[in-house]
Amino acid sequence: MVTGARVLAIGGSLALCSVLAHAQRPSQEWLTWGSDIERTGWNRAESALSKKTVAQLTLKWKTQIDMQAPPIEIQSGASMLTGPLVAQGVRTAQGTRTLVYTLSSANTLAALDAGTGAIVWQRKIENIVEPANPATWLCTNTSTATPVIDKASATIYMIAADGRLYGLDLATGERKMAAEFVPPYSRNWSLNLVDGFLYTTAGRGCGNGTGGGEGAGRRAPAVAAQMLAMDLKNPAHPITRFFTSPARPNGAWTRAGLVWGFDSFFVQTADGPWDPEKGLWGQTLLRLSPKTFEVIDYFTPPNLEEINAKDLDFASGGTIAFSVANRPLVVSAGKEGTVYLHDARSLGGPDHRTPMFSLKAGNDEMSYASNGVWGAAATAVNAKNERWVYLPMWGSPSKSVTFGRANGAAPHGSIMAFQVAPEGDSFKLLPKWVSRDLSVPDSPVVANGIVYAISTGENTLQRHADPRYLEIFQKPGEPPLSRVGSLTGAERGQHTSRTVLYAFDAETGEELYSSKDTIDDWTHLSSITVVDGNVYVTTRQTFVYAFGLRR
Repeated sequence: MVTGARVLAIGGSLALCSVLAHAQRPSQEWLTWGSDIERTGWNRAESALSKKTVAQLTLKWKTQIDMQAPPIEIQSGASMLTGPLVAQGVRTAQGTRTLVYTLSSANTLAALDAGTGAIVWQRKIENIVEPANPATWLCTNTSTATPVIDKASATIYMIAADGRLYGLDLATGERKMAAEFVPPYSRNWSLNLVDGFLYTTAGRGCGNGTGGGEGAGRRAPAVAAQMLAMDLKNPAHPITRFFTSPARPNGAWTRAGLVWGFDSFFVQTADGPWDPEKGLWGQTLLRLSPKTFEVIDYFTPPNLEEINAKDLDFASGGTIAFSVANRPLVVSAGKEGTVYLHDARSLGGPDHRTPMFSLKAGNDEMSYASNGVWGAAATAVNAKNERWVYLPMWGSPSKSVTFGRANGAAPHGSIMAFQVAPEGDSFKLLPKWVSRDLSVPDSPVVANGIVYAISTGENTLQRHADPRYLEIFQKPGEPPLSRVGSLTGAERGQHTSRTVLYAFDAETGEELYSSKDTIDDWTHLSSITVVDGNVYVTTRQTFVYAFGLRR
């Protein structure tokens, strides 16, 4: 057991339990990434869109937030618009509205009318601090964290590229507060708001900061990998930090950020050194206490050395927590393609290395790029009270697993569905279906028996050493291309395809809807929002697309 670690009871404080109950109450709003603080990606209240009506989806409107496109180095590595948030009953000067909010990589936060797409207000935040390093597709020097809405105070919180936190009025966009929060130009992930504390992560070593990292020459030192929490109830806004490494490695760059479950947070880390006694948390699923970030428990994959050596970041996927038959469970996955099921009361058992159940679902090639789970899982309970988990898998399904239903070959990627089922006094994941082929699928969401997903169409090549580099970029008769180094932003911006929105039957994977050629752009690190009969998708050129039923 790691020094200072402890195991908390599953119960927890009344205050936090009330927060959890509120988050699970059906609502026609989407106030945080993944719909709720547990990041389930499940809209329990959706009824307008059903298996009978979803085929009638049509494009209602599209609105561009920033007209001037940023440099290609940024375009190919940043989420140009964060996942849309939706708040109802906002009292604007034009009357009470339902508004859609999204933050652009250029620090522009916009509020759109959900019915028409008209911009109700738009605020561009100017950076106070200049970046210490030039922008690249890995470190884009842009805002990346999905904001979060606090309806009680009518405030939306966002992180600007220079690391400052802003609280803006939901109805007007007027500034309510500003405070330093994260290292300037660090890569931060979706904000979570629980019991008056705001949470995020900083990873990938980007930004202006300290930590003995990989800085060299004129580059500033790498930002140490860390989790951060700010107390919003305290006027001084004190910040608590938990470092997974004193330098760049071990960052948490899962799309969902810190995931709430059983009165605690779950988060996965990436490549890097592992020594719990020294506070080095590479390739690990951590369970942390709220507010203080005390280590409660952890799980590290048994093949740690292999996934470190092959750049198979555990953090690329994510984690999700839920109960089945009063048993607290946790699912986690990453680039390596293995899906783990854990008992939340003891992650990884006594040695922290043995899961309750595991299944190699993809990435047989053990490739660092374009294979495995890249994106967060979604989970839902169906009408039969069965718990299901849905994962975005890049590349082909593993040859070692048989799904109950395949919906055609899926060599490039798919959404995979698993049912959580009892097995003696334990549980396992039953592979139920694989969707049709998808080009670089991202995090799915679930609503009213339907799984929504996007085929992003992005180019995922990272290094010239990738065998596919020559296949795609080498032109006949021209000098051989160098196999050394990483792809430039311009190269990553080539050979993309259009984003496509899909709707699948949540129990069979049957395709119910496809947007086909409606979206004329690709997207990166995006997510879907489904609220009140509308589906919102964002793209690289800072467009918000709204799909809905004809009225």
